[in-house]
Amino acid sequence: MKRSILGLFLFMLCFSAYAQKQRFFNLTVEDVTIDSVLPRFTYSIPIGENYADSTYQLEIRYPEFIDMNKRDVALYHALTAEVPPALPEIYQQIVVERKRGALEFSLVPIVERGGKKQFLVSFMIALTSKPVSYNKKARGLRAAKVPAGMPKYAEHSVLASGKWAKIRVPANGIYNLTAAVTKQAGFSDLSKVKIYGYGGNMQNERLTAAHIQATDDLREIPTCLVGGKRLFYGRGPVSWDSNTATKRTRNPYSDYGYYFLTENEGAPLTVDSAEFLASVYPMADDYHTLHEVDSFSWYHGGRNLFENTPIAVGKSHIYTLTNAAKASNGKLAIGVTTGKNTTVVDVEVNGISLGKIQIKPSDSYDFGYETERVFDVQGLQKVDSVRISTVSGGPARLDYLSMTYDTPRPAPRLGSGSFAVPEYVHNITNQDLHAHDNVDMVIVIPTSQKWLQEARRLAAFHEQHDSISVRIVPADELYNEFSSGTPDAMAYRRYMKMMYDRASTEKELPKSLLLFGDCVWDNRMLTPDCRQLNPNDYLLAYESENSFSATDCYVNDGWFTLMDDGEGADLLSRDKEDIGVGRFPVSNAADARTMVDKTINYATNKNAGAWQNVIMFMGDDGNDNLHMHDVNQTAEAIMSSYPGYLVKKVMWDAYKRVTSSTGNTYPDVSALIKQQQAQGALIMDYAGHGSEIQISHEAVLRITDFTNFTNENLPLWITASCDIMPFDGTTATLGEEAMLNKKGGSVAFWGTTRTVFANYNKSINTAFLKHVLSFTDGKPTTLGEAQRLAKMEMINTGQDKTRNKLQYSLLGDPALSLNLPALTTVIDSINGIPVGGGSQIVLKGGAIVKVKGHVARGNDKVSDFNGLMTATVRDTRELITCKKQEETSNSAFVYYDRQKILYNGSDSVKNGDFSFTFAVPRDLNYADGAGLINIYAVNNDHTLMANGSEERFNVNGSEQVSNDSIGPSIYCYLNKPSFVNGGNVNSTPYFVAEVTDRNGINATGNGVGHDIQLVIDGDMARTYNLNDNFTFDFGSYTKGKTYFSIPELPEGRHQLRFRVWDILNNSSTAVLDFNVVKGLAPDIEEISCTNNPATTHTTFIVTHNYTGSDVGVEIDVFDTTGRLLWSHSASGTSTGNAITVDWDLVVKGGARLQTGVYLYRVRLSNGGAVKESKAKKLIVINNK
Repeated sequence: MKRSILGLFLFMLCFSAYAQKQRFFNLTVEDVTIDSVLPRFTYSIPIGENYADSTYQLEIRYPEFIDMNKRDVALYHALTAEVPPALPEIYQQIVVERKRGALEFSLVPIVERGGKKQFLVSFMIALTSKPVSYNKKARGLRAAKVPAGMPKYAEHSVLASGKWAKIRVPANGIYNLTAAVTKQAGFSDLSKVKIYGYGGNMQNERLTAAHIQATDDLREIPTCLVGGKRLFYGRGPVSWDSNTATKRTRNPYSDYGYYFLTENEGAPLTVDSAEFLASVYPMADDYHTLHEVDSFSWYHGGRNLFENTPIAVGKSHIYTLTNAAKASNGKLAIGVTTGKNTTVVDVEVNGISLGKIQIKPSDSYDFGYETERVFDVQGLQKVDSVRISTVSGGPARLDYLSMTYDTPRPAPRLGSGSFAVPEYVHNITNQDLHAHDNVDMVIVIPTSQKWLQEARRLAAFHEQHDSISVRIVPADELYNEFSSGTPDAMAYRRYMKMMYDRASTEKELPKSLLLFGDCVWDNRMLTPDCRQLNPNDYLLAYESENSFSATDCYVNDGWFTLMDDGEGADLLSRDKEDIGVGRFPVSNAADARTMVDKTINYATNKNAGAWQNVIMFMGDDGNDNLHMHDVNQTAEAIMSSYPGYLVKKVMWDAYKRVTSSTGNTYPDVSALIKQQQAQGALIMDYAGHGSEIQISHEAVLRITDFTNFTNENLPLWITASCDIMPFDGTTATLGEEAMLNKKGGSVAFWGTTRTVFANYNKSINTAFLKHVLSFTDGKPTTLGEAQRLAKMEMINTGQDKTRNKLQYSLLGDPALSLNLPALTTVIDSINGIPVGGGSQIVLKGGAIVKVKGHVARGNDKVSDFNGLMTATVRDTRELITCKKQEETSNSAFVYYDRQKILYNGSDSVKNGDFSFTFAVPRDLNYADGAGLINIYAVNNDHTLMANGSEERFNVNGSEQVSNDSIGPSIYCYLNKPSFVNGGNVNSTPYFVAEVTDRNGINATGNGVGHDIQLVIDGDMARTYNLNDNFTFDFGSYTKGKTYFSIPELPEGRHQLRFRVWDILNNSSTAVLDFNVVKGLAPDIEEISCTNNPATTHTTFIVTHNYTGSDVGVEIDVFDTTGRLLWSHSASGTSTGNAITVDWDLVVKGGARLQTGVYLYRVRLSNGGAVKESKAKKLIVINNK
């Protein structure tokens, strides 16, 4: 929240019993503005690591008010009928972030005094803190302390040594451990076997020190030897809070509770039958019976499932509850659900109607609805019959039926009774996660460990490249030590909590958590879409209690990082993430390899270039221009904070909307975004409507686009939009496809998993951008940390204390940071005139301009910087008025942008200095305003980058130049320079044009009809703008090249016309005739190896003439007898004229290629036509 604190002074009065702090605040107009909600002022006061040692009281002093005007009073009454208090009520809470407490308070700055409504505009807050008495038990946020002498965490797990096996139980109750079970586990003497664990009851999701200490690692549980039976009490996945509770608590992650068997020298922990019975009877379960079948979901999210037995209108279904308690009276609890229809059901017990239940739909975003009721029941029988009949609406589906009895079931007969036998699961290997030292990053992988090798590759890279410590932990090992072997998301969180609590300094705190595996909302995999999945290949998802609503339901990976004591119960307004978290949504080794490859390739910055200085903001139409308005404000904020970046704006309604029988489209918008995606960008940021399969109602981008992108320069995609990537589902989503696309897409995707609200999206979008472009401790802020800070900011400022922020997740490596420039480019002079020296600088149309500058770190030139710089010069800001094509627009949206590019080219940086020369086109705005130059530079080894901007110059007027009426010189061809006019080509030929003009080339398309244009067969539908494809030759403004992969053409004769302009508005046109032939094989221009002789690896390089076409490549390696040793094949759209294939010299079967001479051969294919190369030699030496 923007606020101006005009007066702020602090003093402390120290007394023996309390301390006091006082702060003054002056509120701004924004702080007291009434719009769709009442204003709320929020502030956070740091209170340190010992926040729990005191109690805190806030008081308003010296308030000053101003009267509200009539409009504000009317707005107030439209929102509420409540009479405001004479002094605002203070709402306060303690929040904790990375072990440091803060006292957060908020107030509504509206009062009523003397019959007038007024705004509070100035006040002092007095904070009084009093120490908590040492003999007084702390309440509220502070968790109960661990008793003195008892460690919170074991130094080593009991699983570190010895022989261990897992068993499981389906429900709470007494179980008989038999010799048959222990024999399966490999133990020969039942009397020596011990049982460890605490089963499958749902853990308290609010972290407390006492609970952690009580359930840390595994403890032996007592058994009872009676009547030849070895009895123990096992806990399953369902529990009850008390004897009188009417609703069960279910563990949403497992249908079983797990325990461990072991055998060692010590005797098992045993109790006699009397003590055992007293400890297990009566339990809350003895007062309850339950019917619940989980097999159906109303919505693909949330932790609750329902019974898949639809009860249609006029139909009924009978359920039976066994009255093991033999009670006469009880309370019947029932949960009934329905879809979009208002439904009424009648409930009968033993033929007597208890009443009707109405389930009434209310929210358009809900897919199902539930009503829960409790009925008092008398005259219970041995087996009670419950009939549910749908009276109207329907169909209805049952959630659960439970009976709570007023007496417990009879005590079990330990000696003569029979008891269920636990099920043997499997033996486990020794492990000791409790012995782990703290690390910077934790990678959790699924139990199957199928992509362990990829996780190791990523971990090794981070350790070497980023100098951070990384640990890989399989999910089952987390379950074993932190949830008694029972699958439970708390296990992930409790392991991270152990690392967090053991850290004694900020540096020791864990920084990143990568969930290296996909997940599904149905963690138990009981619904039809999930049953075929292997749970060992998936990680768990933290899902909301709400399981009906597209807005209130959520999946939240951030929950795993709530580390401070007391957190886990208030995700909306108090609990703050303490660790950066991200997820790789992979379920097979190939996708895991893709994710790691993309992450490492990006981090090593092999493709460094000016594309990394581009941020594209995209605004959807609709909602009375809300999305365009919001993303424009975000863009302006980023431009103000980070002026060095080249910001591009694409607002839907600024372009022509095309309407057809299939709906509305924005073809120009689609083309612009796809073109930028192909070129690459640092960030692609979209605000508007969306779904898991498309962006915007007009389907500007579809999921197939993200699947098929072939861009080597990978952006971070940000979508402030609905449902872009519900990665916990079972169908493909746009965000996941962008990440799993091994040939392009994105390096990371930050977006939403459910439906979100636009009025909150702008705040978190802007906050995330601000943080992801910032530096922390001299390094670019990681993606995970940027997300953490953005969500924390939403709570700190009060901008979003709703579920909306929880809907945003990061797909990608949380320890990865964007390749940001740490240095600055500074322009020293333009045409020899010092910038900022007092002399006015004006660029005129037709003029030749020379710019000089340097690369700086702070105020010092970086004299050892040598590399490449790219400059973009733009005309004055224009006020763009949109077309008002969308029906919900009350007026045309207007915004400022710089749409005319005067020059875009590259030159060298030598010893920190650079210069470039360009010609100014005559097509200017002639607005006599400031222009803008953005400069990006990268050094030769791609380790240092710089950017900057300059706008202390004007653009206006024309300069008299020579009377030149000759257009540019053009040399163009298809596929290869040797192309002969009228020759044969494939169906997707690659067009190249080399252009020269002594006065300068108009490569920006300024002016009507002055675009660089390619037209096929005179067809407007096959007319292409090549402005953005044009690149000047290095250091030149008179020579350059443009290129284009022509979309697929039919067989037969065709003609293309290519037109280009110079800066004086003279044009030239070139014409080529060509013949498209299907099945024309590509030419293999050259094949080679990077290492020959090779020792440990080599890279095959194949050059061809089918750039931009679908090309298949096959490489075979033979020994000198002709025996095939290794083969590789791949296919896809070729982004250049070279294909590279890495080989580690490992042949089929896994053996390394021995020293010797070998042969390799290449085949290229297109459309069924194949071209094969001659064999070449590969020499291998010392491959060990």
